[in-house]
Amino acid sequence: MVKQHIYFVRYGLTKYPLVEDTGPYDSPLHPIDGYEQGIAIARRLASMSSPPDVVYSSSLHRAVSTSQLIVHALGKTKNSILIEDGLIEWLTPSLTVESDGTRLNPRSVQQLVDMTFTEIDQTYKSVNPLAKDPNNVPEGAPYFFESEEYLMTRAKVSMERIIQHASGKNICIVSHTPCAQAMALYLEKPKTLTESKVGPWPLGGVTVFTRDIGSDEWTLDMYADTSHMPGEYKNGLKEWSLPCLTKK
Repeated sequence: MVKQHIYFVRYGLTKYPLVEDTGPYDSPLHPIDGYEQGIAIARRLASMSSPPDVVYSSSLHRAVSTSQLIVHALGKTKNSILIEDGLIEWLTPSLTVESDGTRLNPRSVQQLVDMTFTEIDQTYKSVNPLAKDPNNVPEGAPYFFESEEYLMTRAKVSMERIIQHASGKNICIVSHTPCAQAMALYLEKPKTLTESKVGPWPLGGVTVFTRDIGSDEWTLDMYADTSHMPGEYKNGLKEWSLPCLTKK
């Protein structure tokens, strides 16, 4: 039976520590370790028996840089990164506001292209675009600010629309732990959180879901694996988890 794969990827080490209530929240990858780890992630995906066909990425610098390394390892360059608003960092104040109260505003596609991310497909339109008007938020659209409960709704909408857009292709999603965990929970569909295999997610962790083409049931084949990561990060370091999962 032919299977469809979804690969969830967390980026490597960032240049600056990402501290809640302090920031910075749009840090690039560490110029040495972060890129070395990104290359290791990219090679891991390219070596899979059914590698990704399409790469969807958060618009934050660390995610786009990782996506850039992935598409090059896959032998893709032009129009190969799809920037998706539905994958950006969890929009809660402690994560997306600087200590002086300044709100994080994600870069536009044009700004990212101008930063040399020329692999981005400028014709792609987010399937779950960021809501600009807090008084008019479509169901499941990302907006500032989200509760953890609403993030689950956003993840469901984003995941359903990405799967529909990919139309049976193998999907790579480069995002952030909160969003990736929420989407993984949606695919896993545990009866209770205590039964879920979703837990802390280390830097560089790769998670894989598969399903038979035509089926609506996804199987969690691998969770937050870091065996491809270089050095001590192979052991799974700098884990993060949604509050709901730390309580299970």
